[in-house]
Amino acid sequence: MAAKTSKARAIVLRKTKLGEKDLIITFIDESGSLRRGVAKGARKPGGSYASRLELFTVVDVMFAEGRTLDVVTDAKRAVDAHDTPSGLEQTTCAAPIAELICAVAQEGLTHERLFDMTALSFSTLSKCESDACPAVTAAALLKALSMAGFRPSFDMCVECASPIAYPLGAGRVPLSYADGGVVCASCAKPADAVLVDGRTIEWARALLFSTFADIAGMNVGLGDSFAVLHLVREWTRVHVGRTLKSLEFMFASAIW
Repeated sequence: MAAKTSKARAIVLRKTKLGEKDLIITFIDESGSLRRGVAKGARKPGGSYASRLELFTVVDVMFAEGRTLDVVTDAKRAVDAHDTPSGLEQTTCAAPIAELICAVAQEGLTHERLFDMTALSFSTLSKCESDACPAVTAAALLKALSMAGFRPSFDMCVECASPIAYPLGAGRVPLSYADGGVVCASCAKPADAVLVDGRTIEWARALLFSTFADIAGMNVGLGDSFAVLHLVREWTRVHVGRTLKSLEFMFASAIW
């Protein structure tokens, strides 16, 4: 009896070695659901999958139902290669996005906006100059966290709901990671808040609520981008229970 087959448009998020010649590929499909499949022979030199299952690529995939994992029987690029991050800076900045999506998306749980955001973030990175890439990563991580239900509150105190005035200037702003966002001066102590540079909060808010097209033209400085990424690192640790290894690599590398 022939195995059941299915097809999906998906983004390659992770590749894991299996045996001597195969790979397990983790995708997010158009529904926003995680999907895994075995690409047989994908590690063979000159194999047909080598260029079609590159990380961060949008592909049209054909699956055959397997006992434990589906088998990838065919894969074709769905977008131009120029829309896929390829340079060192671009791929380094795409990796934390893919890692977080693997952590917050689930098999069988649909979230179409998560797929669209991931595809758009990778497409934007593919066109970015080196110094602009970290801001795109920070924005994508904030958006992914928000879509997963972990959206930071930057506009009102999470304790008493009083509005937070913008711009915040160069002062320090109380932020409670555990309680979910900024707090006013009156609530800072009971909320066990830490003080974060107001400029970092302003940029985090701007990146969260701006489109990728706008972000590409914002000219965010590297210092500000990395300050927001440090905020996101702690947010992810508290709310997702995960340290993003690829984000730690960004911090430790001497690329920028």
